[in-house]
Amino acid sequence: MTCQRCNGLMVRERYDDLEFGSAGYEISGWRCLNCGAIVDPVIAVHHQTTQGTESDPLWQQRLKELIMAT
Repeated sequence: MTCQRCNGLMVRERYDDLEFGSAGYEISGWRCLNCGAIVDPVIAVHHQTTQGTESDPLWQQRLKELIMAT
């Protein structure tokens, strides 16, 4: 997957969900190795609702996978 900001390589990572304290909850996300941008399910949904334009099919597929993984 490529970064929407800089077209860099995005890698999948898991982040602690601090909303629930240290209860061991994790969130899947993507981080750009080039610019450090992070996309998680909340950010992905926000981007989909605010952009108003269709993303490329691969980006949409990866976002669906990311949302379903949580």
